[in-house]
Amino acid sequence: MGIIVRNRKPSAQMNRSVPLAGPQKSFLYSDPKYGFSIKLPRRWKTYTVIRRRTRLNDAEYGVFFLFKYKGRVYESALTFLVYHMTLKQWRDQGYDESPITRLAARSGRIFAYTVPEELPEEFLDKTGDDYDYKKYGRPIRILSSMVNDDVPKIVKTFKLK
Repeated sequence: MGIIVRNRKPSAQMNRSVPLAGPQKSFLYSDPKYGFSIKLPRRWKTYTVIRRRTRLNDAEYGVFFLFKYKGRVYESALTFLVYHMTLKQWRDQGYDESPITRLAARSGRIFAYTVPEELPEEFLDKTGDDYDYKKYGRPIRILSSMVNDDVPKIVKTFKLK
């Protein structure tokens, strides 16, 4: 006996690019000032606060996705930076060997990102020598997953308009 397939009228829900049911798994962050966009996992809405700054030491502009847990805001889980320089200046100033990763270059601007290299110091134990995994285990796991698992996927969605 075979499988019976019923003919259905085409609909938007049958399009595989549209989810059949349930909430979207990501949301779009679009930066109007510098014309770039990225897709972020939906949970980032719960665990981040977005701040934009124009007065930075070396970058012209920064978008900071600050980690937030139980109402407290910590350091950035992901930072996008815009530099006013050429690709040659970027290389000559040693940025290719820095923890800042270049995403694109256009019209005399470099678009890049960076992530924290360590957990926030607020997660340290009383000795200050190690992290307090008993007290901060859950936020440590969330932030670590955001940085190590989510960011590599997020930066692949980076687009300039």
